[in-house]
Amino acid sequence: MAKKKYSINWEDDTAVSFEVNGREYKSLEDVPNEDDRLKLEAMLVSAEDAEFEAAFEKMGTDTQPTNETPIENIILPIFAGVAALMLLIAGIASFNNIAKVNREESAPGRVVEMMVRLEYDEEDRDRVIGEAYYPVVEFVAQDGKRRNVQLGEGSFPPAYEVGDEVTILYEPEHPLDARIKSFGSSAGMWILPGITGVLGISFLGAVLAVRKVIGSSESASPTIQSG
Repeated sequence: MAKKKYSINWEDDTAVSFEVNGREYKSLEDVPNEDDRLKLEAMLVSAEDAEFEAAFEKMGTDTQPTNETPIENIILPIFAGVAALMLLIAGIASFNNIAKVNREESAPGRVVEMMVRLEYDEEDRDRVIGEAYYPVVEFVAQDGKRRNVQLGEGSFPPAYEVGDEVTILYEPEHPLDARIKSFGSSAGMWILPGITGVLGISFLGAVLAVRKVIGSSESASPTIQSG
């Protein structure tokens, strides 16, 4: 007995007709032979299962990570570099300040003049928007020479008056590099290392926090396995 030939005709992933030995039927119900009908049903189910598996495999492929570099792999090195630079600047500035303080000598001094500097409006140069008073001090350095130095520590209102007795801190090799011994002058030396240090620690903390979040997300991500 010749083996029967079965086929299913598809249109847009939908079975539109069935054939048994070249004879076409519009639906399975039109197939008169029960064995032929069961065979065609089995072929239909097998085809639908194969289509489902292909779609599932495609979905798994689409969800796999691509070769594109994640944005955090670009941002984190930049933040780490900024943190390292800020901390380096803070370290160098702190070292220089400590070395300067160790080199400084002290001498009694006196305020001999108060210089006024006016601050003008950038758009209207005739308009004064502020003023600051800078002391000029007189002191005798270690080499015995008397020097008058205008200090760079200005304020408004003026922090000193002419005739005030003050203690001058200066570098023996550069006596004109002088300052009045005060909390304000000492604090001003640490503005740069303080700001850069805080920024460096902030950027470093952000890098460590993001890395921790990324690590937690990766460990919590479910793994999909296909049988």
